[in-house]
Amino acid sequence: MNTVPRVSVIIPTYNRAAVLRFAIESVLAQTFTDFELIIVGDGCTDDSAAVVASFDDARVTWHNLPENSGSAAIPSATGVTMSSGTYIAYLGHDDLWYPTHLATLVAALEASGADVAFALCAYYGVPDSGIRQV
Repeated sequence: MNTVPRVSVIIPTYNRAAVLRFAIESVLAQTFTDFELIIVGDGCTDDSAAVVASFDDARVTWHNLPENSGSAAIPSATGVTMSSGTYIAYLGHDDLWYPTHLATLVAALEASGADVAFALCAYYGVPDSGIRQV
């Protein structure tokens, strides 16, 4: 049995417990399930740790940096050092993935032999803001 995941998903976060749950749920809802999910807090002082702990899934881990760095780069890099997957995937703490996101990107990487794959995103602003982008 292979215990090394194909994909390490990294979510850097800072005090966004109110939306973090939805990002985590979108990862756990993936059709591609061979992943680990590493959530790295940037010195979080809110309920982010409790949100992560509420998921009963061995693929999900939480690490909180001792102090806020002020940049997503530090928790992202920390996640990479903690990762063991063949591929790295990043997800913002307030972003969501379609359920086939990882399956599509892993298939593209393996079919092409490319080192990097990416997907377009749809951006929706708050209701009545009129913000819509692809």
